[in-house]
Amino acid sequence: MSGESHFIEFSKPFIDAAKNVFETMVFTTLETQKPIMKNDSVSRGDVSAILGLSGELEKNGSKCQYKAMLVVSFPYDTYFKVASAMLGEAYTAYVPDIKDLGGEIVNMIMGNAKRDLKTMGYSSNMAIPSMIEGKDHSINYPTGTHVVLIPFKSTHGPIYMEICYSETE
Repeated sequence: MSGESHFIEFSKPFIDAAKNVFETMVFTTLETQKPIMKNDSVSRGDVSAILGLSGELEKNGSKCQYKAMLVVSFPYDTYFKVASAMLGEAYTAYVPDIKDLGGEIVNMIMGNAKRDLKTMGYSSNMAIPSMIEGKDHSINYPTGTHVVLIPFKSTHGPIYMEICYSETE
């Protein structure tokens, strides 16, 4: 099985799910920009929600294990606007009330994507989301994974989704 070809199909449910979650929960549409292969570990946002997942891919009678990571990063300004839209209160600082909001968003994206992944042959076990905050923070991707950065435009500002994926026999 080719991990490279599966990477594209694996990414699509996450893009579709992100659009759905942002439309229904944040009341904004996401406009997908050109995806790029990422070759560093520095986040494009100031607040990142990270969710690791692993499982098995079964396709055409053969099976392999995979590991992946979903990261959604926001510049501070975008994060505050997203939090304000979701919670109905104005936020202008990274306060305890909104610390876990990014984690809730990646959980909703994963929950949405899981259905499509299952029909494509992926079983998935998710970790608990974690949050990283701070300018130019780094993200530790699993060794041997390729990382694709998918920028989105929204009325609240730019949002960055990163997906990494690798397969093992």
